[in-house]
Amino acid sequence: MIKEKLSIIGKDIYTVISELVQDTEIINLAKISPDIPCSTKLTDLATKYIKKKSTEYSHPDGLIELREAVANDLEKRYGVQISAQNEITITAGATQAMYTAISSFVKEGDEVVLFEPAFNSYVPAIQSNGGRPVFVHRKRPDYSIDWEAVQKLINTRTKLIIVNTPHNPTGAIFTEEDIARLKKITNGTKINVISDEIFEHMVYDGSKHVSVLSNKQLAERSVIISSFGISFNVPGWKIGYCVASEDLMARIRKNQQFQVNTVNTPLQYALADYLRELVNYETISKQFEEKRNFVNDILKDSRFEIIPSKGTFYQLLGYSQISEEKDTEFARKIMNEYGVALFPLSVFYHDSIDHKILGFSFARDEKVLSKAAKQLLKI
Repeated sequence: MIKEKLSIIGKDIYTVISELVQDTEIINLAKISPDIPCSTKLTDLATKYIKKKSTEYSHPDGLIELREAVANDLEKRYGVQISAQNEITITAGATQAMYTAISSFVKEGDEVVLFEPAFNSYVPAIQSNGGRPVFVHRKRPDYSIDWEAVQKLINTRTKLIIVNTPHNPTGAIFTEEDIARLKKITNGTKINVISDEIFEHMVYDGSKHVSVLSNKQLAERSVIISSFGISFNVPGWKIGYCVASEDLMARIRKNQQFQVNTVNTPLQYALADYLRELVNYETISKQFEEKRNFVNDILKDSRFEIIPSKGTFYQLLGYSQISEEKDTEFARKIMNEYGVALFPLSVFYHDSIDHKILGFSFARDEKVLSKAAKQLLKI
């Protein structure tokens, strides 16, 4: 089974599935790289700076031109003033930013609260630094957070709370109430927050992304992580950034300097120029929302329960009315008999809890989505 293979080889579910479908005709809807091409303007800028700047190292904190562009972008979007010099660091992708942030605040015996289903990079980073993950299950069916349950888990060993909005892989999003509850829980404590906001530009149905940066008091104790790769369809560039107060950022930069040293210089120049030209983020959101609607419109006639995705490029499907098989087994059955690869949600829980839910990425070409959805209609 997929789950057994995962536990044996220690790879994430997306890698496992990619290897299983390699050299086959199976349609991989667990593919995390989008089919959507990035802007030609951005690739032209990349080509320009690869020719001009490939012999240069950038500063360990990131190219100052890019940090200034990020600061200006954040001020326009959230009305906040962030110091490009002291409060923004460019990273080798969001996963590295997450690991560096966790390793900057967690030591042996510290507890970290996180919410399941959880993206697969959090727990290894916590455990490799001697920390203990403390899990809170998101409430079904909307995958909201039970803040009362969180409050009961807080103690003197709690050092971090990791939040993720829009949430990977359920698509749930934070509200102003969530921000208020998180602020209340951390007030008067030494607890810091890491907020994974890499899908901040993919929020649907008229909703708005509510960032931890939107609350000044909460932002002062938080690290906010984002990704140019996700935002601009260049995940292969592996460039992201984190935002934190000067005191917190000083701790992060101590680790960043030795864990990464410096990030790809030419592509930082390209991103800096691109950001200065006022990116239309509404177009990004609309593009992915249309893909979600396209595939869900086909699947509405299937036997699956479509669990509304409010953000990200992931969609969940309930199958309890179709089969009692474990999600890992049912995912493998669909792969083998119907030629479509979906991911089982249980692998995002530490205890492999199975709610009979599968998921897929709709960041694929519409021809691919249509073909896959029509296969799922046969189930």
